[in-house]
Amino acid sequence: MKKELKRILSMLLAAAMLVGLTACGGNNQGGAGDSGNAAGSGDSGHAAADSSGPSEREFQASGEVMNVGVQSNIISIPTVYAYEQGYYEELGLNVNLVMFPNGSPENEGLAAEQLDVASNGLASVYSMASGLCYWIGESDSGSITAEVYVREGSPVLDHKGEIDGKPEMYGSADTLSGLRVLGPTSTMEQWIAASYFSQFGLEAGVDYEYLNMDRAAAAQAILTGEGDVFVATDVDYAKMMQEGGMVKVATCMEATDTSFNNGFLVRKEFLDERYDDVVLFLRAMYRAAEEIESDHALRNEFAYKFYSENGKPADEEDVALETEVRPFVVPADMEADDFYLGSGTLQVGQFFASIGTIEEEQIAFLEEAINPAPLQDALGITVKGATLE
Repeated sequence: MKKELKRILSMLLAAAMLVGLTACGGNNQGGAGDSGNAAGSGDSGHAAADSSGPSEREFQASGEVMNVGVQSNIISIPTVYAYEQGYYEELGLNVNLVMFPNGSPENEGLAAEQLDVASNGLASVYSMASGLCYWIGESDSGSITAEVYVREGSPVLDHKGEIDGKPEMYGSADTLSGLRVLGPTSTMEQWIAASYFSQFGLEAGVDYEYLNMDRAAAAQAILTGEGDVFVATDVDYAKMMQEGGMVKVATCMEATDTSFNNGFLVRKEFLDERYDDVVLFLRAMYRAAEEIESDHALRNEFAYKFYSENGKPADEEDVALETEVRPFVVPADMEADDFYLGSGTLQVGQFFASIGTIEEEQIAFLEEAINPAPLQDALGITVKGATLE
């Protein structure tokens, strides 16, 4: 049964990859090099994970294809920018980008071994908790611009400040019961919605319904009268809600008491086999992150082009606002005393365990999945990994 499921997933993801090739230009960057893996690269991933700093050895690209999952949102901008600038190719990498609408199908791609690395959001928690992937880097704050919306005139707006310490948050158990939330599953939207409703003692599938829909489709549906609640995870969707007569009832911090950074997953097996390729991928990607974060005009231009070409609703004003409020994580940020790689994933994992989304014992897998070694080797810095308290 397991083999058959894996075969079916592989077939489905192969089709998705063909779409991704079209969306991302289909450049395989062949002939990037045939140097092969550096000796002992599989072991170095585990050895470096326990070390206090980066390795001083040289890293060599294998030249074999590395399939990298990306999404049509801010999570993947540095990854795609590095690809289009040829930064991977300069290091001998043969990177193939595959476009996805959100994190759930990326997890499926990793499980089916159709993806090797993925720039992903909160859905990463599931791949980490299953023991499949390592968490090896972070890209941006996924929660800073996230907000919960209901339709104007909703009874939810009749109650405000009912949760201690949250005077500006709307809602009550009575007015939220029976509502329908529209949005993708295994994502930040689902986590924020579950967190928000749980503050009023409400449970999905019992007290309210979470209807799985693609992000863009859910936004259009809520504005045409379907459903009751929508979670906007970035400024363009928030603007769309506001212009469509929706009203904000909670911020992500009010709903969850937690912040979360998006970041990067790698299959554990892939890291063992091609450690050097992963190190070089991170090196090129963070080069891109630093470049576009230091030049907001460049970032705005690239982001607007990227969104327009990949079906994400945004205008130049939205993009400029996003740039101001959601900086990319760069190496200097990760050297800060208060930075701990994977702290957000651990907090989210603990919440998921508390509401039964994952098993309690899987929290330990989350902690084990936080692996700063490739990041340290890529950037030559020391990065602290988060641990359970």
